[in-house]
Amino acid sequence: MMSTDSSSSIIISEEAIKDILPPTLYRLTEALPKTELDVIIQEARACEFALEKEIELLEREIGIHHNDNNTKKRKIDDNTNNNHHPNNNSLMEQSLLVEPSIAIPLLPTPYQPGGGSTNYLDSVQSILATDFSPPDRYFTVSALLGRLRIPLKLPATTSAAAAAAAGGTVPKSKKEELEAEKKAKQTKLSFEKQQALLTLDQNDMYHKEHSDTTNLLALWKRISSHRTSTVFRKPVNPAEAPGYQERILFPIDLSLIRKMIVARMIKSYAGFHRCVGLICHNCVKFNGRESDYAALTREFEDNADEKVLEAVRNASAAAAAAAATTVSSTDVTTSVVLSSAAAPPVASAAAAAASTAGTNSAA
Repeated sequence: MMSTDSSSSIIISEEAIKDILPPTLYRLTEALPKTELDVIIQEARACEFALEKEIELLEREIGIHHNDNNTKKRKIDDNTNNNHHPNNNSLMEQSLLVEPSIAIPLLPTPYQPGGGSTNYLDSVQSILATDFSPPDRYFTVSALLGRLRIPLKLPATTSAAAAAAAGGTVPKSKKEELEAEKKAKQTKLSFEKQQALLTLDQNDMYHKEHSDTTNLLALWKRISSHRTSTVFRKPVNPAEAPGYQERILFPIDLSLIRKMIVARMIKSYAGFHRCVGLICHNCVKFNGRESDYAALTREFEDNADEKVLEAVRNASAAAAAAAATTVSSTDVTTSVVLSSAAAPPVASAAAAAASTAGTNSAA
């Protein structure tokens, strides 16, 4: 799963990342209401359709031709996927994909919200001229991808990657090597945290309903006091975020989560965790996965995940200690009972011996 290089820096294998990615994406959807999941499904289908069209253009450009059967299959798939297109009338009637009226100038027109019936670029030149891709049009799909963290995070866009590589292959200094090793260790820890998060669902303490609000409010306080939580403490003001109400179907913030804890609408760490996940989903969905707010959200969610893991570990340890104490008390009680049960025969034997000695003395 993991290996080390000559500098002892830990490398996470591609196979390990591929194995953990699908269940992690599934875990991120657990916080989402059913209506939001419906939106993801519809957008994912439309996004897949757009990607297939662009891939077909690129394949033709480099000389990859498909046989008649594949071409026929593509036409069938096109008709099928067109039924899932976000501008399809039946979909719009269902109000599942209500796109904001505001456009994003940096995106090519087909990738812009409300950019028309075509959701893909129709030439190789236009595809190569932009760093964006069809997922950037679909907010819920982009939000899901934007919450992934190292080492699962998607690679940077083309221009960002080029800028990072602008320095060429200059030999690393000792300081740079140490930094690289430190980063590799942090990546390993992050990977292990993702694995731990996947096992939370199997922990009874994660789902156990608390008899009062003490522990949940303590967890809320630890998370809300982190420096990244500032923007999530109060509801978003629609006047300051045009299009927010139109795009975000289920707004939530830390103050609302606290009210839900006090009102006993949230009774477990799992319920609390899901609500925090919805906060993160909304932020990345509205601001975009490459935005500064998305980076802040990933740091906020990373801290929240750590605090939830810590709370569950402490609860599990306390439950184990309590169980051990109960077993120990039971063993002591059992020992006392057994000793008491054995005492009468010993006492009777002593009395008999004393009686015999008295008789012999009298004689």
